[in-house]
Amino acid sequence: MERLIEVLYSCIINPQHLSQGSTILKEWEFQAGYSPALSKILQGSIQLPSQIPENMKFFIRQFSGILLKNFISDYWNESSHISSNDMRETRQVLMQCIKIEEPKLKTLAVLALSGIVLRDFPDQWPMCFESILNLGADRDLVTIDSILLALSIIFDECDDRLSRATHLLFPVVYEFYGQAAAANNVRVKERCLDVAAKCLESLSWADGVDQELVSSSLDSSWSNWFYLLIEIIGTDESSIEMKRLSLKMLTSFYRDFTTYSLSWYYIIIQPAWTLLHALVPLYQESVVYSKEVLANDQIENEIGGVEGLTIQLLELITSIIIRPVIGPQVVGELKALINTLAWYLPLTVEQEELWSNDPNQFISEEDIEEYLKSSRISCLKLISELIDLFGDTSIECIVSVVESMLTNISQQSSAPLLYSSNQDIQAINDRINQNLLNIVRKFPTQHMWKTKEAAVLLLGSINTDIIGYNSRVKKSGKQPLDIANFFGSVILSDLTGSSNENGSEFLKGRALWCTAKISEIMDSSHPDCVRVFKICCNALNQKEPVAVRLSACYAILKLSRKVVTNVSEINEVLPNLLVNLVALIQATSSDTLHLVLDTLQEVLALNPEMSSVVPTYASNVFLKLFAKYYGEGSIMSKILAIIRIWCDLNKCMGSLLDTFLPFIMSLLATYPAISKEKPSSASSTSTMGSQVESLLILPSSLELMTLFLKKSSAESNERERLMDIVDPLLDLLGRTEDISLLLQGTSCLRAFCGYTANEVVKRGLEEKVVETVASLLNPAKNEAGALGLGYLVIQVFCKISPKIDEDLLIGCLNKLHRCKMPSIVQGLVLVFARLIHSHSAEIIGFLSNLTIERRVALKVLLDKWLIHQPLIRGRYTKNATIAALARIYTLKDQGVESLLVVGYNPSHSNACSEVLAPFKILCTLIRCLDNEAFMPKRKQQEEIGLNEEFQTVVEGSGIGFIGDYEEGERMDTIEDDKDSVQEDHGDREDPMESLKNDLLKEIKEDYDIRDFQIPVSKDKGLGDYETGSECLMSDMLDFDYEDNDDVSDDINEDDMYSLGDWYGGITLQNFLLDFFNNLITNDKEYLLACMKHLLPEDIALFKKHFTF
Repeated sequence: MERLIEVLYSCIINPQHLSQGSTILKEWEFQAGYSPALSKILQGSIQLPSQIPENMKFFIRQFSGILLKNFISDYWNESSHISSNDMRETRQVLMQCIKIEEPKLKTLAVLALSGIVLRDFPDQWPMCFESILNLGADRDLVTIDSILLALSIIFDECDDRLSRATHLLFPVVYEFYGQAAAANNVRVKERCLDVAAKCLESLSWADGVDQELVSSSLDSSWSNWFYLLIEIIGTDESSIEMKRLSLKMLTSFYRDFTTYSLSWYYIIIQPAWTLLHALVPLYQESVVYSKEVLANDQIENEIGGVEGLTIQLLELITSIIIRPVIGPQVVGELKALINTLAWYLPLTVEQEELWSNDPNQFISEEDIEEYLKSSRISCLKLISELIDLFGDTSIECIVSVVESMLTNISQQSSAPLLYSSNQDIQAINDRINQNLLNIVRKFPTQHMWKTKEAAVLLLGSINTDIIGYNSRVKKSGKQPLDIANFFGSVILSDLTGSSNENGSEFLKGRALWCTAKISEIMDSSHPDCVRVFKICCNALNQKEPVAVRLSACYAILKLSRKVVTNVSEINEVLPNLLVNLVALIQATSSDTLHLVLDTLQEVLALNPEMSSVVPTYASNVFLKLFAKYYGEGSIMSKILAIIRIWCDLNKCMGSLLDTFLPFIMSLLATYPAISKEKPSSASSTSTMGSQVESLLILPSSLELMTLFLKKSSAESNERERLMDIVDPLLDLLGRTEDISLLLQGTSCLRAFCGYTANEVVKRGLEEKVVETVASLLNPAKNEAGALGLGYLVIQVFCKISPKIDEDLLIGCLNKLHRCKMPSIVQGLVLVFARLIHSHSAEIIGFLSNLTIERRVALKVLLDKWLIHQPLIRGRYTKNATIAALARIYTLKDQGVESLLVVGYNPSHSNACSEVLAPFKILCTLIRCLDNEAFMPKRKQQEEIGLNEEFQTVVEGSGIGFIGDYEEGERMDTIEDDKDSVQEDHGDREDPMESLKNDLLKEIKEDYDIRDFQIPVSKDKGLGDYETGSECLMSDMLDFDYEDNDDVSDDINEDDMYSLGDWYGGITLQNFLLDFFNNLITNDKEYLLACMKHLLPEDIALFKKHFTF
């Protein structure tokens, strides 16, 4: 023991040892008596050596408590080295520690004890609560207070298993309350209510599940508790905290015990309604017009004081009124209830300070109110529940209450402030109204603007409900709600009022917020739309407070969709509006920036000519936004959307490039040096950190450059300026291993090859492009950075390299062999699919004579292709690959016919025999047809970016093809052989005719089942092809997706369509139907010979579509 104390003391006096205390004491944890020793040191029952200073003894006890708590958390009941004697002694000592007077040591002891209770109750220590409660047998209130504190912490730390102790705790805690009440000890009474509420919450899971447990726990004592709680909330002598805890307990009872509480509903209505009325004057004076000063011992995450009491009361009423049995009693009191609730809506002093210090909260609170607690939000939620329950009646009552609120402040109406049809409540309302009237007279100015703000808030909050109400009453022939008078007399007066009046900024902000809400009710032809839009534009003036400007921005966002047909009437305010929106961007936080960006995007669309001027003064602002929010996807997408709008306007590109191009060029120029530097000092480390942070922007910058490139005009000055990026971009791609840079850099280079091929060639960069692409195809590079790499290779073959580079093809095969991600595989497969369309014999021969890691390249390609074909996305890619498979099938190449490929239904878990390539290809085509023909709710999408000639269809084939090619236009990816060029004219051979000729040429050949020499397969399932792949599961390897699955940010095929390939415009279902019809008509024997080797389910699929 002495040695343990010495170690603890050395840790206390040595900060380095203190941070490693658990490690230093590791050897002690496995010795007998360790946990009892720590508990006794914590208790103070062990005399510490006299040489230890008195001021250090507390820290030793505290440190031992921390170690004990951690020891219990790590090892209790989980390790055999803790003996039963040690466990029993530790429990006994810790229970005695409950009586420690020092709060920090007591809390540590109870936390350690709660860890034991969590692990031992009820199995290993069933009598733990009896033992704890027996400590209070002497009826000493100090001891009882300690016991209650311990129970409160235990319930906080433990789970619902403690509900098994409720039957014991509930009556005993009630007795404790009686003893505290007799001594008028408010602190102990509050602790009793806190523990009782936690007991009740822990039991709530059993209601409707284990009703016997609920009954046995509550029957004996709940009646006593209930009437005690009613007495507490109805007595002025009770403290605010006692009332709040009582309401919390009642809320838990009515909200969570829906079965057990059925017979108790009628008893609670009167006390709750009475308290709701009686609390109004106190709430107004203490919260609305003053700032509460709360005690420091408030529970974390719980609001105390009068506002906390109000929130808890509103939560209780909400849990009551949603019960069907209460509905009839509420209907007659509905308007009075809403009128009373309206007094809890005014802005509080605390909210005023919050919005003054952080104006962004005025708008952002609406988005996060689910996570906030305030009486204002609780009140709005309760009103929303009333609308759900009582529908149109509630809406009519709300509108009537709003009118009364405005009448009372404008005409000083003599009507009672609070009223009720309940006789008992009427009896106390005279006194309440007098108190309330005195408060109103004490704060006349604040009352006027705060009531008006609350009325506007209430009406704006039910805007969607008013829309539904008007729609319903019109059908029934009744008069809909006309809020035009309210809008003109209240909203517009606040919008045009002086900003110097008391509370005017809050009124103006709320009026603008309400304008945004009410605009949804207004028709676009409403005569006030344009006028209100202009007024909101004036409120965006930079002299106004930020909260007002944000609210104006919100209103403009909504109204801009209403005035789109009246643009000529608002053109005069658009220039200043755009300037003010750009200025507001610089004054907002990330919480509300999205709102300003959305508004700017809507306003830019109103007048393109005026919008084209904005980049001249806004591009620097957007560069700062770009540099600040490059890593935040939602904001970044809005920034790029606005830049995209400007890119579509010819006049804007120059200003954008003036700002962004030097910035991006500097990033590209810095990257190679940064990647090799190492910091040598503190200052260089700081510089290095700043540079590395800047380089994180580079992927987003390359994405932006890709956008500029696609939007710039061919042979324009802007296009020429963008060409300066190509050389450093190639250097970057040759050096970097960063996945994000590889992704965006590959996409950017693909755009350069697709849109500026001639300029690349003029600058003599063809070889460097090919070398860079070859380095990207290195299988050692991270596969995740290769998205779009196959599409880049296609652009190089089509636009940059006059001949196909065999090294690039081999690189594609090596990369393909190692790839496992479907999105990567499909691009590399597409490279070969296009070559099969243009020069099928040559490419199949090339693949047949090449090996990749001891496998025939043709097998490597077809295995990957056929495994991933069901996962291919993108209309062009899917069309090209399926049509290419159909072409391979009709070739009847001997090498293909004798090649074993992956089986019909491969998976990692089961062996699947390989099959001949024609069989697997036929199976794949049949499954694809079935998917295309029977997609759920399949929609025919419009042809995207295709000329009419793409939609020309060969009769009976279902395949679209290009009509006449322009002279000199490159169509194929390999130079045409002399034999393949028609001598009489420069036109290329029609691909469809080639496919037809293959069918006709071989139609007379007889195929017998014996002609297929099928080798013995030695494969062991999908693992042979996709070792370690986790992205391919057997249930994924099937055609099961809809057309809209092809629309993806990852699959961008715009540049593919520009290549003019005939298969880009086909409808896949028609193509496959005609393909199989041609086979049935012209090559039935070959089709039958293959069909006999298919699985029965695939034959059944085929018979769904064809009969022959």
